[in-house]
Amino acid sequence: MIAPLRLVAVSVALLLLTLGCESTLSTSLEGKSCGALGQCLPGFVCEASSNLCVRPGDSGETSTPGSTSPPSCASGETVCGDDCVVTSNDPKNCGGCGATCSAPADGAAVCLAGACSFACNKPFLPCGTACADVANDVKNCGACGHACVDSAGGEAACVEGTCSVACRAPFEACGSACVDVTSNPAHCGGCDKACAAGTVCSDGKCTDSCSDDKLNCGGACVDVQSSFENCGGCGNRCSSPTGGVPSCTKASCGFSCATGRKACGSACIDLQTDALNCGACGKRCDAPAHGQASCAAGACQVLCDSGYANCGGACVKTANDPANCGACGHACASGEVCTSGACKLSCPSGTVNCAGACVDTSVDAANCGECAKMCSSTAHGSPACASGKCQLTCDDGYALCSGLCKSLDSDSSNCGACGKSCPGVTGGQGTCSGGKCAIQCDGGLELCGGACIDTLSSKDNCGDCGRACKAGEVCQSGKCANACGGMTACGGSCVDLTKDVQNCGACSNACEAPSNASARCDASKCSFQCLSGRTKCGDACLDTQSDPANCGKCGNVCADEEGATSSCSDGQCKLSCNAGLSQCSGHCVDTHSDGENCGACGKKCSGAGKTCLLGVCLKL
Repeated sequence: MIAPLRLVAVSVALLLLTLGCESTLSTSLEGKSCGALGQCLPGFVCEASSNLCVRPGDSGETSTPGSTSPPSCASGETVCGDDCVVTSNDPKNCGGCGATCSAPADGAAVCLAGACSFACNKPFLPCGTACADVANDVKNCGACGHACVDSAGGEAACVEGTCSVACRAPFEACGSACVDVTSNPAHCGGCDKACAAGTVCSDGKCTDSCSDDKLNCGGACVDVQSSFENCGGCGNRCSSPTGGVPSCTKASCGFSCATGRKACGSACIDLQTDALNCGACGKRCDAPAHGQASCAAGACQVLCDSGYANCGGACVKTANDPANCGACGHACASGEVCTSGACKLSCPSGTVNCAGACVDTSVDAANCGECAKMCSSTAHGSPACASGKCQLTCDDGYALCSGLCKSLDSDSSNCGACGKSCPGVTGGQGTCSGGKCAIQCDGGLELCGGACIDTLSSKDNCGDCGRACKAGEVCQSGKCANACGGMTACGGSCVDLTKDVQNCGACSNACEAPSNASARCDASKCSFQCLSGRTKCGDACLDTQSDPANCGKCGNVCADEEGATSSCSDGQCKLSCNAGLSQCSGHCVDTHSDGENCGACGKKCSGAGKTCLLGVCLKL
């Protein structure tokens, strides 16, 4: 249970008195505190342990055998250990001694004016909290948030910032689609090699009928025991997770993972970089408050947000953290607060004392409007506070739509703008690419004037869009003729009622499909097939890679938790903790008061009568 920081006055006094007794004060000729960035007047240096300005060599600390005197530092430098550093630009001592800046993979930590940030190595660009190669990254192709999508029979690729699809054998690229030329009657044996009306395609050749070991699925002869497009029955397309390849074995769907990935449940994982499965399936990395869970080379590491530095595994601002005031480990004494990197008796105007930290509650997301009021977060976004009210800031390439950060580039429900949906038409689905809506026609149909048409049978579009047959003529196999022969005439169009989705079983009986699916007609009966990247869950086709109600598989709900927002990414449930909370072992906790995670994840207050106050275990 997460308890907001509500400490009685006696407990606070006891804690601060304890911390004050442990501080070691050194002599100072002037007795002045160091500046916000560790500055002192000429002739003095900032002593890290006391945050006071002293003359070089005048430290009152006891020397140990073999130790050397502190170095003589220039004006503006601070003594950190045995080195003289400039804390305004040193990423290993940013804003104070020991305050270490962090950076994501393919980035470098930087310190600007005493605040941590990161810069991406060329040719990488910052996308949220990561560095991405927008020329080759399928999740950020050409720009942050522009994701390339897989195609049936192929996988997404990003080449020089442009999305494409790499088809898998026996699929071949026919236009913008990957087509199985061994069974597709419109591309039998090769692109645009259509079989004549009344025939089927089997093993890349047009024949009169399918062999006994294959099923006729809309003119395609397929082995439903092994076809992942028709696994166990016509139109039953197998889906696969990100980084996986669908398969069908003995009429049951499955998947295999690409090289470098391992199957962890229903996901294909890179164990070297996945923070939920770091080094092994299920090994979850913790995320400190104001930081991100991160995995590099199969080992967990701390990745602090911009503006925060790593002090012993916690992400802090040494400018106002009472336990790390001006430097890591430098705690303010009894009755003091931390402001501008120095311990003072009171907070300056415009700030409020929140558990010993002087904060501006009008902009602090962990104390928004009042102390301990924590703003919530979401996937692809971060909590923010403006004028004392909580807000969300979305990553580059994402926009805030109804409280969630969405990619307007490829979301068919929010295409180019929040709430702008891409409607489908009979025989086709609405799609979104580059923030613009388009129509993707079902297999065998062409887009003619905004409608999906079978040019092999349409009287008004016979053989090509706009090519109409004369009065009294019909369209048969893409050519105008006087009669339909063995086909059925439906309004001047010669159709096969056993497989025509617009005339299935009878003229004008058009088959319909749910969102993210294409209609089918097999043996004169209507059905539907989910689009690539969607999984059939009952009568719906859902994205189990991102749907929190069906994450990884149908019916797997990502549970909400107090102090967090749940989401689904790459088929795995994830939590985004509210500002000021840490994610420890998959739960969001306040390390200022949580006895199981006191001060940092995993630090347990053990022993009778001990409790956690301000991140320190005390016996009261």
